[in-house]
Parts: sequence; structure tokens; C-alpha cells
Amino acid sequence: MTPEYRAWLIELFAPLGSVSVRRVFGFFGLYVGETMFGLVADERIYLKTDTGSRGAFEREGSAALSYVAPNGERRVTSYREIPGRLIDEPEEIVEWARQAHRVASHSPTAKRKQAQQAKSAPARAKSPLTR
Repeated sequence: MTPEYRAWLIELFAPLGSVSVRRVFGFFGLYVGETMFGLVADERIYLKTDTGSRGAFEREGSAALSYVAPNGERRVTSYREIPGRLIDEPEEIVEWARQAHRVASHSPTAKRKQAQQAKSAPARAKSPLTR
């Protein structure tokens, strides 16, 4: 990924918050904080979906991101390519990305991470003023 493309992605999704682009699974993950809401593969943007949001992508003819696993099996992910018409509609892309962020924030993976963070958080020391 070129630095210019990375900068464009960060600027495009800036209305969501502090966006970062990180290498993950041989792709580039789009994050707000620690929540990955999208992936970039071959300069194509894919957003996280669930059963509730997937229909909008399917109606637009958006393909799912798939890859070949080490065992040779093709795996289909829950990430769908943004509809091509949205490239010229940055405000609408952000709305689709906002939905993807909500989906990602409520995914089983996010809930596991939240539980792990809560367990590893240091216990709060009692204040000497409380008894």
C-alpha cells in the first residue's frame, strides 16, 4: 500500500474517529481504536458485515472477501467490498463504514477482547479516604 493511499483512507474515514491502517492477515486492517471495521486488499475496501447489514451489500452486488487458507481451502469472510458507486460519495461511504464499525464493535471477537481487557485491567486501589 502506498503512503498516499494510506493517507487517503485515513482522511476518508476520519469522521469515524482516530483511524489507523495496520497490516493483518496479509491484508491491511482499518481500525478505529482497537476495533477493526474494514480490510483493504489490492486497494479494494471491504467493510465488516453481519446478517443484518449484509443484505445492503448483496443488493449492490458487492462480493465477499475470500482467501485461500494454508490447507488450500477457500474461506469466505464477513467483509464485503464497498459498492463501486460509493467511491464518489465520501459521506455515504462513511455511513456504511459507521455501520461496519457498529457490527465490528458487537462481534464475538470484540466481546472476547473487551472481556480480556477487563480481566487484565489492574484492580483499583482503595482510596485512603474510603472505609
